[in-house]
Formats: sequence, structure tokens, C-alpha cells
Amino acid sequence: MFIKNGWYVAAWGNEIGRELTQRWIIGEPLVLYRTEAGKVVALEDRCPHRRASLSKGQLIGDTVQCGYHGITFDCSGSCVRIPGQDKVPPAMAARSYPIVEKWKWIWVWMGDPAAADESLLPDFHYNDAPGWVATGGCLPVKANYQLLTDNLLDLTHETYVHGKTIGNSAIVETPISYRVEGNEVHVERIIRNALPPPLFQRAHPFEGNIDRWQIIRFHMPAHISIDARGLPTGTTDIAGGLRWFSINSITPVDERNSLYYWTITRCFALEDKGLTQMISDQILKTFLEDVDILEAQQVMIETDPRGLPEVSVRADSGSVSARRIVARLAEETNRAVVEQATSEVAQ
Repeated sequence: MFIKNGWYVAAWGNEIGRELTQRWIIGEPLVLYRTEAGKVVALEDRCPHRRASLSKGQLIGDTVQCGYHGITFDCSGSCVRIPGQDKVPPAMAARSYPIVEKWKWIWVWMGDPAAADESLLPDFHYNDAPGWVATGGCLPVKANYQLLTDNLLDLTHETYVHGKTIGNSAIVETPISYRVEGNEVHVERIIRNALPPPLFQRAHPFEGNIDRWQIIRFHMPAHISIDARGLPTGTTDIAGGLRWFSINSITPVDERNSLYYWTITRCFALEDKGLTQMISDQILKTFLEDVDILEAQQVMIETDPRGLPEVSVRADSGSVSARRIVARLAEETNRAVVEQATSEVAQ
């Protein structure tokens, strides 16, 4: 169940250079590289000749030479050379994908190139906005991507999984509110007059209880931002507390593997490199706790022969809504593909 007409993170910007790099996204292989002018290119990582992996070949100037038979393709995927042959068959072309490089990440559009719309990117400008400092990484996860979006939309698990960093009992005791706006889901939890969790205490010198906000926004296909705030109880000035965004983009590799791109970007103590490293270390520890849970969950799902439906609770409202959006958009994409193929056969 994948949305094709949507943007996925293919890599951090600094991962792609003057070498051929393979990425699998929604079950499709891509080869990425930068041109001599610095532009990122994404082509299907299958030579149309004998389906050899182009990423195993050579980058010659701005062209990709297949390492099997030397057939060469330019940035658009057009074949520019077949050794020992002047005429190029019309079908000898590699598919190219629209690319946007923005907010430290390289985004690829996996569907109809004519439908690629940069305005459909999630608003992740806090990754490199003035007055904010970000730290982040990428985790491979042996689980379906929707298990990760479920995890991020229902933060009640923080009480039980992340008690040493961002969790405490106040989270599970405070109900959420949620709403759906088009293809977005918004989930909000406001915790009043509670102890700060361990990581908040390490990041800011709170002297007493705090009010805490978890404002979550899901953007299709699998992008989630969490506006996390902690302020001394009864105050509203962010200068007296902390605020950061947990920015998350889940890229499905295939049905049971994902790449989890994440950042934590904050607007306080910007020059404190030690604080940046501490937050990075603690958030990575937190996410690895999630990975452990989710990979085990994936195995339990795959090995359950009964086919029983899951039983949802109130806290699942956001994740259930997001799954419905993905199912609808994926069905629309698949229907369009079938209709196009049927039309081409009829012609």
C-alpha cells in the first residue's frame, strides 16, 4: 500500500556526491548522483538492456555507463551511446524521477512526473531556519513504514517505552484531541502541571512542574512533525522553557523495511554544542527503543495466521485517520495506473 504521487526522502543532501548511490523506495530501485554542476539526478537503477544495476557502473561526466555492456545514459535517462551500434532503439531509456533538494534532504517524486508539485512537500523549514539548530540521522528499520507513523501519531507509548528520556505517567493520563484537514492529520496533547521528563530536565534547568505540549502533524505519505514544548506551569514565554521540533520522514524501502529520517531542531541555547550532542544521543537512544519494539511487532504481525482485525482505542484516532488517507490515495494511484495501462493496450 504505497502512494506513488508523493514526495519521499531519498537521502541527506551530504550523502549524494560524484558517485553512484543506490536507494530502494516503495520497492523500486533508484540510482542517485550529482552532476558536475551539483544538481542531483535520480534514474531507475535498472539498465533497460538486460536489467543490470546502473549503480554498479561508472559516472562519466554527467552520464551513467552501465557496468555490464557499456550502454550510457544522460541525466534525463536518454541513451546516448551503445557500443558498436549507432542507432538507439526508442525503448532504450532509463526512467528519471523529479528531485527537489530542500531542508537538508533530497526528495524524490515516485509517481507521474507531470504531477510532481513542490507545494506538496511537508513544511520542514525548521531543519535549516535561522534561529534554530538541528541534529539528526537516519535509521534502517525492519518494519513496515506505517508502523512507524502509528508510533509517532500515538505518543502514549512514551510512558512505557521511553521512561528514561521523554516519557512519564503524565502522558498516558492526558487524553488527546485530533482533527483531519484534507490529507493531513493533527493530534494534540496538552499536559498541565506535571513533572518534566528526564530529557527535559537535562536540557533545561526547570525548578518545578511544567506545562507540556505535543502538537503532531501528519502529512502524506509518511511525514510527521512534533512541536514539543515545555514551560514552567502557568507561563507562556518560551524564553523560560524549551521548544523543539521532532521532524520525521519515513521512506518505505519495501513492504517490511523502512528508512527513518529524523531531526531534532531547537530554538534555545543555539551555541551550546554540548547540549546539541546530548540531545542527539538521547533522542537516538529513544528512537532505537522504538525500533526494537517495531521490529518485534513486524514479526508478530507476519507470523499471526488468524487474520484477526486489530482492536483500536481512543489514542489510535490519529493513526487510524492517517492510515485511511494513505489507503485512499494509494487506491487512487493504483486505479490511475491500471486505467492508463488499459488505455495504452487499447490503442
